[in-house]
Amino acid sequence: MGITIVAYGRNDSLAQKMVDIFVEENHFDINFIVDSCRKLHVNGVMASSELSTEVAAKVAHELNLPGNEVENGFAGKNKYLMRTRVSQLSSVRQPKFSLYKDDSTYSFPVVVKAIDACGKKGIGIAYDLDDLTKSVQKAQKYSSDGRALIEDYLEGGQEYSIECLSNGKEEHHVIQYTEKESSGPPHFVETGHHQPANLSEMMKRKIDKAASEILSVLGLNCGMAHLEIKIIDSEIYFIEVGARGGGDHISDILTPLSTGFDYYKSAIECHLGIYHHTKISNEAYTGIYFHTIQNKKLKPLFDISKSSSWCVMNTIESDVFSETTGNVETANSGFIIYASDHKITLNDI
Repeated sequence: MGITIVAYGRNDSLAQKMVDIFVEENHFDINFIVDSCRKLHVNGVMASSELSTEVAAKVAHELNLPGNEVENGFAGKNKYLMRTRVSQLSSVRQPKFSLYKDDSTYSFPVVVKAIDACGKKGIGIAYDLDDLTKSVQKAQKYSSDGRALIEDYLEGGQEYSIECLSNGKEEHHVIQYTEKESSGPPHFVETGHHQPANLSEMMKRKIDKAASEILSVLGLNCGMAHLEIKIIDSEIYFIEVGARGGGDHISDILTPLSTGFDYYKSAIECHLGIYHHTKISNEAYTGIYFHTIQNKKLKPLFDISKSSSWCVMNTIESDVFSETTGNVETANSGFIIYASDHKITLNDI
């Protein structure tokens, strides 16, 4: 793209060998980064991970560059703030939620979450008071301010993630619909993802409307957004959103494979204020299966993957299926990625 890339981080940062200019500095030091960006005449600011989404938004705001809103509090990280703001929308439902308090009473089961963690860290389900105490302690450990969020457990339905892109002018576009496979309680680990999701055109239109309204009310108006929802009895329930691309290779491999759309290039253009939207189409079915104990039934699929034309990538190094309790562990367990003219399942053996 002919763009000079500047990155900020510690001396063990992965970015060091990938960028044109690397500045060794605490990437939470907003004042330093703003001053440095001014000296380097930076034209756009983009987060490289969940950890830097709020910093990137604040730096962009200080530099008067395209970015997500921060004036009334950055709403792309704090799950309680997200739910509070989304409560005003009629296009999407939510479970009952509140911040944990010692003297409150709860109707079990409830889901307990760290208020601003990602990758399923600090999440648990409580069926009684003993469970609640343990789950809250775990959530507080992963929460930046020690608070825990309590939500009613949404039973049944199907989980999806919606891969979005916003051009910095409150124009929101759904790039792809991803169908999730989850281990369910207690850890809710994601064991697979598939694109495009099996959704009716009517449901896609409902999701498009809800996604646009959610991103607007949260002030996520620039770049990628990874919106998580659940559909139960044809009703859309908001789970959470990240102001970045989806992990588990959803944004960097699956979405470009299934759509032919250069998701990251387009996101960079959004942050530079030069993006022009083009029509998105489905070019293939793609997906990822993780080599976890929950997917042991898929062993025949893993076994034939390396010799199959549909296999794009296989990173499995051991025959042992990993025990995982979080998305980072799941990603490290090894996986296969497929691309085909249909969803790859055990029927393809």
